[in-house]
Amino acid sequence: MKKNWYILLFSLISLTLSSCFNETIPRKAKTKSSSSYLKSSIERNKELAEQEEMLIEKAIKNNADSMLRSQNGFYYRLFKKSEDNAPTPKFGDKVTFEYNVLALNGDTIYSTQELSPITKSLEQEYGVFTGMREALKLMQKGDSMIAYFPSYTAYGYYGDENKIGTNIPFKSHIKLIDVNDSNNKIEFQIPNN
Repeated sequence: MKKNWYILLFSLISLTLSSCFNETIPRKAKTKSSSSYLKSSIERNKELAEQEEMLIEKAIKNNADSMLRSQNGFYYRLFKKSEDNAPTPKFGDKVTFEYNVLALNGDTIYSTQELSPITKSLEQEYGVFTGMREALKLMQKGDSMIAYFPSYTAYGYYGDENKIGTNIPFKSHIKLIDVNDSNNKIEFQIPNN
């Protein structure tokens, strides 16, 4: 019995000492070329944009002659109800507007009553998606617009985390109610004492 005990003890000590003297070689990290990932991501986004473009063109096919395409990639039709000298919003202005969100088939996602009216600064990114900011810049106070937004100008990959899912293009009716010019700032004067 004592002999077994010595053998076991000797084995454990030998194993411990031998493991201390072994040089461990770390395994090499697997690397993936970031340029190949970027290339595939760009290709996926191009395909997605083309698919959304076809969906929007299909949705507007009956009104295609009256629709314009913005530099930002959304389609729109402007209904002028303003005078020629009505203000046009620009960067820094506060605008009051109302809008709704409809699926391309016309189903209501958000009604005007759920979303409107909204007063926001055009430079304020939170709460107003890129396509909406650009659409408002094309309007004058009192104008209305129908706009078809591809997802990359709207809520994109994340959606709105409520009713609008990932990469969903949609249609919106927009009315610009008011424009508060950023140049009309109230000046406060400190009285001399």
